[in-house]
Amino acid sequence: TALDLTGGTMQGRIAARDGGLKALRDDLDSLASALITEVNAAHRPGYSLTGSTGADFFTGTDAASLSVNTALADDPSLIQAAGTPGAVGDNTVALTLARLADRSITGLGNRPFSGAYGQMVANLGNGLAEANSQLADHEAVKTLLLGQRDSVSGVSLDEEMSDLVRFQKAYQASARIVSVVDDMLETVLSLGR
Repeated sequence: TALDLTGGTMQGRIAARDGGLKALRDDLDSLASALITEVNAAHRPGYSLTGSTGADFFTGTDAASLSVNTALADDPSLIQAAGTPGAVGDNTVALTLARLADRSITGLGNRPFSGAYGQMVANLGNGLAEANSQLADHEAVKTLLLGQRDSVSGVSLDEEMSDLVRFQKAYQASARIVSVVDDMLETVLSLGR
């Protein structure tokens, strides 16, 4: 039977997973996917020091699978930084890759990578600030309600102490009366003998 959660810790965790965290994960995947696509598109037509061409700089499709091509990581001379074959010192593709940082990317809402990343971090910060504010509000309400409950049904230590002293004095007075009555009975009985 499906469990229909309407509150509590488990429902809160599921809502966080399917709400804010999913949106953050989706934004990060979009950013990583756009980075892979744009960098590979700029890198692929370039030429390496060995004259090779057509290799992707990044492998993967999203943030979880994003990695540098292992062949390039193992041998940096295979990085296709030149625009023409055999042109040592030609860095036209490398400059194109560097300019990607400031270029507006269609898949990122016409923002550059840094702008999209900044917006993602700002959204996370705003969500966290809102959650912390709501938590503080709930804690304040909880403290207020507990105070009201204690004032109605709670025990006042000062009142209990004054009652305890009053009952103790009443007990001592009753004990004294019993003691006086006992002495009087003893005296009356001793007269009759």
